[in-house]
Amino acid sequence: MPTKQKLKRFVTLTLLSFSLLTCTNPVTPEYQFIEGMIYIDGFVGTTEGSSYVNITESDVARYYRNIFVSGANISFVNAITGERIALFEENYQYLPEDNSFKGEVGEKWYLEANLPNGKKYLSEIETITPSIPIKDISVRYDQKLEFVEDYNRYVPGHEISITFDDPVEQANYYYWRFKTYDKAQICKICFKGKFRDNECIPDPMVDYYTYYCESDCWQIDYSNKIKIFSDKFSNGITTKSLPVANVLLTRKTKILVEIQQFSLTPKAYEYYKTIKDLVDNNGGFNAPLPAALIGNMYNPDDPNEYVLGRFTASSAITKYVMIDRNRIEDAPIENQITPHPEAPPSGPGPVYDKAPCEESRYRTSIEPEGWIE
Repeated sequence: MPTKQKLKRFVTLTLLSFSLLTCTNPVTPEYQFIEGMIYIDGFVGTTEGSSYVNITESDVARYYRNIFVSGANISFVNAITGERIALFEENYQYLPEDNSFKGEVGEKWYLEANLPNGKKYLSEIETITPSIPIKDISVRYDQKLEFVEDYNRYVPGHEISITFDDPVEQANYYYWRFKTYDKAQICKICFKGKFRDNECIPDPMVDYYTYYCESDCWQIDYSNKIKIFSDKFSNGITTKSLPVANVLLTRKTKILVEIQQFSLTPKAYEYYKTIKDLVDNNGGFNAPLPAALIGNMYNPDDPNEYVLGRFTASSAITKYVMIDRNRIEDAPIENQITPHPEAPPSGPGPVYDKAPCEESRYRTSIEPEGWIE
């Protein structure tokens, strides 16, 4: 259990990074990292696929990193009805077992997490409040849209902007996420094997085989950037053409962009603002976490334990826009998040050339709302 003094040293990196901006003679600070700190990030939204939980633990065996906590028992709990929504583990994230799960305005939810080491964590209760509608959405292509460190250059893509009328009677805090849909061509890759009876059968004679989709199938990609906004200086006025998403040119295909606009509480806004500052200024999610990330999570059996992270419940307004990228002359960049395989190599024996579209968080055979052929 870290002491408050150790925790202060743990978050010194972020605080000193700000102060060094005004120092004329900066020095290299020393930091003490804490092992075993739990970080929980949970979200319940009012649209399908917007709810999730991430749980990591700090590790300093060789270098500082956050390790995904596998094997946890996670549930969203309705504080009014007692309904429990179980989550399952997929791709280093916990997702509702019911893919159609979504919260409703007025509902009260909290998060319960039981870790494999026997520790239990709860969140405070969050109430879902109404969101502000999106009035308009626009798209702008830019050959140098965003600087990407992996390529060490500016890469092309589309900037998505929105317009909305901000209510005058209250302070409002906004948070945007987006995901994209485009037609997938490849539905299965079998490494050292071939696709038979809906599974990859081992075959050491081949490197891998790639199987095309036997039906329409949409690849779903998710953003990993945080876009937030406060109406502190724009209360009650129309906010026009506010950029909320950058969609990089990873493939020259038609793509559907789904923008989700969430309404946050002041505490939730400060939490996401801290996350954004951390990622933008301190080297990614594996950088040390500041004290502001001690949110509304707690250990009911140990009130002195510091738990980083937050559970948020929020309503969402969804807007769609189709983009046709077929005529863009610029070369696409490699998709670092969801790489798409090359054509299959030659190999011995007969091969089935198609595979089904497996429903998941990242694939669907159901045509998404807003798709235009």
